[in-house]
Amino acid sequence: MITKVFYITGTSSGFGRELVLDLASRGHKVIATALSTDWIEDFAKLDNVKTQKVDVTDSPTILQQKVEEAITFFGKIDVLVNNAGFSQTGCLEELSDGELRKSFDTNFFGPVNLTKAILPHFRSTETESLICTVTSMCGIVSFPMAGAYASTKFALEGYFEGLSSEMKMVQAPVRVLCIAPGGFKTELIDNTKKPQNILDVYSPARVYMDSLLKNMHATGGIPKIGAKLMIDAMLQEGSAEGKEIPLRVPIGSDGVDIPLDKFKSQAEAYESWRSFAAEADSAMDGCNTNCN
Repeated sequence: MITKVFYITGTSSGFGRELVLDLASRGHKVIATALSTDWIEDFAKLDNVKTQKVDVTDSPTILQQKVEEAITFFGKIDVLVNNAGFSQTGCLEELSDGELRKSFDTNFFGPVNLTKAILPHFRSTETESLICTVTSMCGIVSFPMAGAYASTKFALEGYFEGLSSEMKMVQAPVRVLCIAPGGFKTELIDNTKKPQNILDVYSPARVYMDSLLKNMHATGGIPKIGAKLMIDAMLQEGSAEGKEIPLRVPIGSDGVDIPLDKFKSQAEAYESWRSFAAEADSAMDGCNTNCN
């Protein structure tokens, strides 16, 4: 087995914690980060795990320093796992500019700035490196009361799709992977932030979200199993052995079924509007011929 060094954000609970424990048990080396190392002090007992205090909302300069320090722990980093996340609920009219920006600072700019900090290291290595970002099925499908969270995940999907194409274009030894879980019983559900400005008109949406969260508590996936599948996809082993790993990997049946329903609906809508859209083609042809 080739031992790899993983740098993982948001490891105090949920997927992050399970990723650290699973990877360590497989013999890999892990740099586990959290807002406070007190939250992950038990990891220090593991020989192949180092801990680091990291706030992904810090400035790019500070994050660059954190990455440089982390590289000294084991001499390199092979895999970046952008896992830290923040969940803000509330209908979009209710949310203040500050509440929305806080979501983007943690969920979007945090992963982006860490990725930019580590890319020079990854591009300089001869062996393939991996940037894995935990997005969500909410990066494909949005729901009432989840627009803020979903918009950050949509942004991540677009950013890392673009980065993947750029790495391929310049033939950099860097693979990009987005892992999109469905509903899981993680602490993210319990720590969901509610808006300060609550408007009564949106009470039906609140009833919907409360029901959705209760259902996730009752039937959601188990983080330990989800983390195991994530690692299998990252390393192309276990349940993912022999599979060609795409840019996006769903985790959980709902992470497949709900996006597929949207894709099918979108495909039908696009087809029904094909002739309408094509009218612009003939207009452009005419302009190319006569508009000079």
